Amino acid sequence: MKYLLLIFGTFLLLTACQKEELKQPTDVTVSIDINREESTNGHLSFQDGFIRLASFSVEGTRQEGAEVELSREFEQGNLTNFSPTLPILNLDIDIPQGNYTELDIAFNIFDDNDQTTIHVEGLYTNQSNQTFPLVFDFASSEYFSINSEAEDGNPVITLDANISSSVLITLDPVHWFDSISYNLFDNATLVEINGVMTILVDENTNTAIYDIVIDRLDEQTSSVFSN
Repeated sequence: MKYLLLIFGTFLLLTACQKEELKQPTDVTVSIDINREESTNGHLSFQDGFIRLASFSVEGTRQEGAEVELSREFEQGNLTNFSPTLPILNLDIDIPQGNYTELDIAFNIFDDNDQTTIHVEGLYTNQSNQTFPLVFDFASSEYFSINSEAEDGNPVITLDANISSSVLITLDPVHWFDSISYNLFDNATLVEINGVMTILVDENTNTAIYDIVIDRLDEQTSSVFSN
């Protein structure tokens, strides 16, 4: 009888230890960038910009342990410059360690003050090899939801409390604009910005292009975890 009680007690102790281990947080930094590669035809590329976050959330399912739900709100908006390496200020998050079969990220962009919520700068090259600056300004709300992946391609994302991790979210303006025809681009209105004639795409300028682009904003966005 004492032997059975000892086994049972040991089992409870191990179970309690495992539960505590699964609660241990992994420090995760978050960065947001854009696809900086040229389009397939070489006529589009993007180099700079920013996004204004209103909220950010993480939901995860682990092989062991309870599901994870974390969220942050930014009442005044969180202005973040696109960068593949610089983490978002005020957004270090502690995600419980474990082996995640699903780890989803979602965020809203902030539009409560009539300011630009997504700003992207790039270049358009026409069929005569002339290049024009291209600026896209979006000033409305948009919701992004992304299924994250591991950098090494493993279907399971492993987070370890003893190893800092990072996640890189990448928006894809090349995809947003890739369906715009040369004809639309070549007939676009040019606006002087900082002394340079520029193809500006916003809700008031080049609206035919704008309407196509905003329908594709939440497409081809990726989220990759690495250690």
